[in-house]
Amino acid sequence: MTEVMMYKESVCDVKWGTFVLLGLLSLIFGIVIFIYPGITAAVLVMLFGVMMIVLAFLALIIALMSPGTTGRPTILLLGAILGFIVGVGAILAPQFFGAILTIIIAVVLFVIGLVNIIIALSEKTFPHRWLLFIMGLLSLIFAILLMVYPLMGAVVLFGFLIGIYFIIYGILSIIAGFALRSVKNEYCKA
Repeated sequence: MTEVMMYKESVCDVKWGTFVLLGLLSLIFGIVIFIYPGITAAVLVMLFGVMMIVLAFLALIIALMSPGTTGRPTILLLGAILGFIVGVGAILAPQFFGAILTIIIAVVLFVIGLVNIIIALSEKTFPHRWLLFIMGLLSLIFAILLMVYPLMGAVVLFGFLIGIYFIIYGILSIIAGFALRSVKNEYCKA
């Protein structure tokens, strides 16, 4: 009886709508990326470059305003210079930085995949945990594809693979949300 109560409490605390919202946003994002792969890659790399320049400028201001008693202003100044170089480089050489961003995204997807699989295998009471396992497996597959072919067209990788990933992840997240809602309706009536 205690196991049933623990299961009921953990399922009742999960908000099914967050899965559906995440799924809808992922689905929309994936479709837009899939339709405009070239623009998506160029915009992402240039936004990354602009973001790095803005962060470098802010780090420079903080470094100049900090008291010189510690090594912190020096580190911030070096970080600002490096950030400015990286930002300008991303704007001037988007293919190179697109490949670097592809590898970073692959690492993030790999970690997401591992976390989803670990949760699916360890949380025996989680309803429909096979969906988390499939989502984790999908993340691992796409991470490996991105790691193996980072220079082979960052546009294709950003546009098509990431678009497909978000579409499939969005669909699975929507399914997981509604499956969780049906389980909550069944077990969380009180």
